[in-house]
Amino acid sequence: MLLTKGMHEKLDHFVHPSGNITVEMSVDGSSVYDYCCFGVDADDKVCGKDYMIFYNNTISPQHEINYIKTSSGAKFILTLNRLPASVNKLIFTVSIDGNGTMGSIYSHDVNITQPENQGIKIYIPGSEYLREKAIISFVIYRKDGWSIDILGDGFNGGLDALMSHYGVKIASEEPASIVRATPSAPAGTSKIILTKTEEDLTREAMNKINLSKDKVNLEKHIINLSKTVISLSKKADVDLGAAKAKVAVVLDYSGSMNCLYSDGTVQRTLNKLVPLGLTFDDNGSIDVYLFQNDYMRLPDMNLENYEDYVFGVVKKSGYRIGGTNYAPVLNAIIEDQGLDKTTAMNRATGEGVAEDPTFILFITDGENALADKPHSDETIRRISTMNMFVQFIGIGDEDFDYLKKLDKLPGRARDNTGFAEMPDLNKFSDEELYTTVLEEFSLWLKGMQ
Repeated sequence: MLLTKGMHEKLDHFVHPSGNITVEMSVDGSSVYDYCCFGVDADDKVCGKDYMIFYNNTISPQHEINYIKTSSGAKFILTLNRLPASVNKLIFTVSIDGNGTMGSIYSHDVNITQPENQGIKIYIPGSEYLREKAIISFVIYRKDGWSIDILGDGFNGGLDALMSHYGVKIASEEPASIVRATPSAPAGTSKIILTKTEEDLTREAMNKINLSKDKVNLEKHIINLSKTVISLSKKADVDLGAAKAKVAVVLDYSGSMNCLYSDGTVQRTLNKLVPLGLTFDDNGSIDVYLFQNDYMRLPDMNLENYEDYVFGVVKKSGYRIGGTNYAPVLNAIIEDQGLDKTTAMNRATGEGVAEDPTFILFITDGENALADKPHSDETIRRISTMNMFVQFIGIGDEDFDYLKKLDKLPGRARDNTGFAEMPDLNKFSDEELYTTVLEEFSLWLKGMQ
């Protein structure tokens, strides 16, 4: 269904509010564009900064709104039925960072999609505007269910004027990170001095590769990872490109994952993760663990075995598909990496810090067993005193209530976990995958300084 400026429809006719809805926004133009979704109440006032979702605040409190930067713009993953009643509308905006006006763009496009549903396309031509620097693209609001209005309202005063319309005053002396989304900050505005450029990171990783076929297979992924590392470094104000970490990938081996191993999804994902080892791990390899009720550590994934890792290593391991317990494999990594009491970090004194952090990418398509939850809580609290970060990736249609609650788990020395939903790994670009994997890790590293 194609919608244009001034049109409105029942959203429920095109997507189901209880499922994940993908909103992809882009602008065909020559400026730098920022994208934002913010929730407002029945009085059209913003429902606090927690419901202003953009590059620097990517997840709403209950993960009802998730922001992902894309190569062409931005993507928001929505689950409308999880929004609190106080959020009456979601306002979607695009604004210009720096020079330029909306009158110079060719078009602003939005795709609202959901598997097996019709979806919506929105098209707003640049001819609708003159000197405007920000526009309200569309609004999703409650009215006998959920509806959508294509507004296209422009604001000459940019994001400041737009936000003031909804009761938010942005003082000119405030740092942009409080409200304004600026994915590409002008040169010289970052507080951190980066020790490496994109080209440096790419060259260093490529120099670790000997065979020409591997250079061909991995170069595109390495270039995209290097771009993402520099982008996240500027946003988090931390020199992510200079960081070293022991990288481990933990793969769910429960019954529901079997088809993803068989159809090549897991192998294609592992191919994209190889550059993480080349960039962050001194030995250029990645530790790999399978888990179900228990766990198995596999041979490290490296340049010699990555191309056929699923069928050449995983399938030949003899490990059997089973249930879903998180705690055993996490505790095994603590022991294998030596992150016990001798290397535990005292957050008050800073003593006993391991030389390099351990970064765990934990991929699962299901909730852990009820009996495993208290054990996992205990393990996550234990890890919070160590130089170790766990990024959970939830794939498939599971709600992942437990992983979402980890962000508020009491009794931890610090927030040591991240969580992101990536329902279909095949649909995520390199940049989207690397941003999802590394964004919260970069913020964790910032907190270590």
